[in-house]
Amino acid sequence: MLQNVSGTEMDYETFKAEFDSLPQLKNIVQQFDGRGITLKTKEKPEATRGEPKSNSGINAAASRAAAKSLKQPG
Repeated sequence: MLQNVSGTEMDYETFKAEFDSLPQLKNIVQQFDGRGITLKTKEKPEATRGEPKSNSGINAAASRAAAKSLKQPG
């Protein structure tokens, strides 16, 4: 469908041109902007565009580790 599916970056203007020229994209893309793409799915999108919930524990652990390392003399 897209010729640029090799994993290289695609900017907004390039994606917009592809979206406008390929009617198939309109069947799978709900909306897009400079920050990302929302695909049409049966699931409702999360209310926020924050980090995925699965990373929240990792981020909390990293924050605690960073705080501990700042408290230790070194």
